[in-house]
Amino acid sequence: MSNLVIFDLDGVITSEEAYWDTAGLVLHELLYSPLYWNVGAANSAYHPVQTAEESRRVSRETLPEPLIVGLKARAVNSNWDTCYAGFCLYLIELLSLVPEPASLFPLQPEDKDWISAFRQQLAYIDPARVSVASLQPLDAPTLRGSRGIELLHCLNALASEVLGRPVDDVFARYSPSWKFCQRLFQEWYLGEQLYTQEYGQPPAQPGKPGCILFEQPLLPLEQIRTSLEALQAQGYMLGVATGRPGQEAILPLKNYGLLHYFAERHIVTDAEVARAEARMRERGMPMSLVKPHPFPFLAAADPTYEPDQPLPPRGSFVVVGDTTSDVQGAHAAGALVVAVLTGARTAEARTMLEQSQPDFTIADMTRVPAIMEQIDDLATIQRLQFTERHKAELLLQRWFALHMNLQTDSVTLTPKPVSLNSFNGIYRLGTEEYFFKTHVEEQGVLEEYYNAELLHKAGYNVVLPLRTVHEKGQQMVIYPVIRWPVMFDLMREVETGNTEHATVEVLAAAEKRECERLLHIYQTGLAASSAEEHAQAPIHQLFWHRLTGGRLNHFYEGKSVLLPGTTDTWFSFEEIKRFRWRINGVLQRYTLGELIERAKQVLDPAQATMTIVGHGDAHFGNVFLEQQQNYLYFDPAFAGRHSPLLDIVKPLFHNVFASWMYFPYAIEPDCLLEVAIQRQEQIIDVRYPFQLPAVRGAILQTKEHYLLKPLLSWLDSIGALPENWLDVLQSALLCCPLLTVNLFDLQRMPALISWLGLTYAVHMGNNGVTSWKIGENL
Repeated sequence: MSNLVIFDLDGVITSEEAYWDTAGLVLHELLYSPLYWNVGAANSAYHPVQTAEESRRVSRETLPEPLIVGLKARAVNSNWDTCYAGFCLYLIELLSLVPEPASLFPLQPEDKDWISAFRQQLAYIDPARVSVASLQPLDAPTLRGSRGIELLHCLNALASEVLGRPVDDVFARYSPSWKFCQRLFQEWYLGEQLYTQEYGQPPAQPGKPGCILFEQPLLPLEQIRTSLEALQAQGYMLGVATGRPGQEAILPLKNYGLLHYFAERHIVTDAEVARAEARMRERGMPMSLVKPHPFPFLAAADPTYEPDQPLPPRGSFVVVGDTTSDVQGAHAAGALVVAVLTGARTAEARTMLEQSQPDFTIADMTRVPAIMEQIDDLATIQRLQFTERHKAELLLQRWFALHMNLQTDSVTLTPKPVSLNSFNGIYRLGTEEYFFKTHVEEQGVLEEYYNAELLHKAGYNVVLPLRTVHEKGQQMVIYPVIRWPVMFDLMREVETGNTEHATVEVLAAAEKRECERLLHIYQTGLAASSAEEHAQAPIHQLFWHRLTGGRLNHFYEGKSVLLPGTTDTWFSFEEIKRFRWRINGVLQRYTLGELIERAKQVLDPAQATMTIVGHGDAHFGNVFLEQQQNYLYFDPAFAGRHSPLLDIVKPLFHNVFASWMYFPYAIEPDCLLEVAIQRQEQIIDVRYPFQLPAVRGAILQTKEHYLLKPLLSWLDSIGALPENWLDVLQSALLCCPLLTVNLFDLQRMPALISWLGLTYAVHMGNNGVTSWKIGENL
């Protein structure tokens, strides 16, 4: 079911204009035909309109579009109901004008004799007094707040109020007067010939051509076909849930050449709904199953569904609709809802559609293939986890079903600042809980590997996954639930003064143990890799592929950033790349542009080198602290055999220098960065005290003493340290602040922190860590 997309028709694929014309023509005939009310007794004969143009004009004069749209916005979805609402409003108004309304009680608007008596009284009123403007407004106190079928029932109260006499059970869906209106509607919509074929008898008024003949698709047919074909190519099965009767739904789709795109068993019309209502009445459970009741959508998704059966899991299928009743009904059915704006023609209608809270809103149905790609994209879930967590969890629950055949009972995301390009959480299946984690690369992704077994064999303390998915761009790892705290959280607690769960000493000691373990793993596992072998290492996606695979351009090409302390002074990335940087009075050797070009060369994966088995992305967001002693790794999205120089970079920068990246708005108030632009000299002048909180300074010192310096010395001693080792480290460090997050995304971070990130990129690219300066440690 998760690959099913159910379309409403009117306002989405087919135009409702012909139906709206029909409703207005029904009311016009009722008002002015001698067979019915014959207001003013002005006509001895009634001649049905014959052309599309005449139908539109006469119809809209009687039932203006704003009134129709207002009814639609109030979830009066069925065009039969729209017509009937207009009928009721006109009838109530006319009853208030006739000389002896009491003689017409009890009201029987469908009865021939009653109509005759009503017509006689109407002959005494001035036809000029009968106008749309005189009708009771939809926002009348008695109707205010009512929606859908409830609005029709409230018309009884409105009639009682206007006429000063109790009116009970006259106005309702499926009442005798509703069926009377429905018959006239069908006469006008089908026309004399089709109506006679369908119902076995001619219309009461001959000569009706049939508004169905004037019907047009909502959008150009080629655009509709292309969109439906794209959805099928994506693997989706298409269905229909419409308030139209059977043939009225099927015939236009057939005439447009669209019917074959929809699976017959997943097409539900008013005919199927009426049959289900009849079954419920036979069981002594009378109820309305029309939209916004969820039944039409559930029956379209599962043809065997009955109204009293349990709902499928939330998000099991997708509904594309254009009205509040579509949104309400689809949500009640547990579906994801994509609302199109083609059916909401007024600002009020769009506001009410928005207030019904569809999951996604698009301009028209041609955007459905693109939105379905987003719905099925883990990158969408990653973004939404911070702003619309409930929606993100719903999409993920759907993703599990679609890609892992996993019907979860619940999914709970755990959004954290560390989740810059990932997300994690827990899903429940029965009484069991499981931890999940994924990494998302929106640009430059080749493939990802979760080589936990490789790490385990090499000696890493790593959580072995229970299950993995390795589809390109759709990676997921399932783990047993781990209750140990994550190092990222512990570091932040200590950094902000909370030592309840850990202290600087505890964390530094754990870092020391892990540095010693890593050095041992590196020394025992070092081996030569060819250029071809090294080029396949997943770790390059964190560096070289982000530089060359699209992320750099996606983030910054043609973009600008605000200068700190200003609201309208922007500085382009091209200028930032070209200008020289002076940091704390020291003119940097390379511009940012030169650093980027150097990095593209020295980080090129296709180079033979000495390699080790490494995690590659072992920042503290991917590390548990086990029993306050040992690091326990998870999420080895980039694990593999690669250069030890690259392996140490990500945890070095992110664990020590990157608090600003994860907590930009918390860091900003105390950030002492100063930026001045010397345009004539083409220099960016920056002053910033590179001071670290105590816990991060302790981690850096521990890492330098027990891993970085020993590693460089050992590699040099065995002739395995590349000549350009410093360029490699500096270039990889450049990528961490520049390409982990978009520094120009001012919704994600304030401008001052954007410039702090640029400063770190330039500083790291030119200098690396201070102790790495040439000649100081080798």
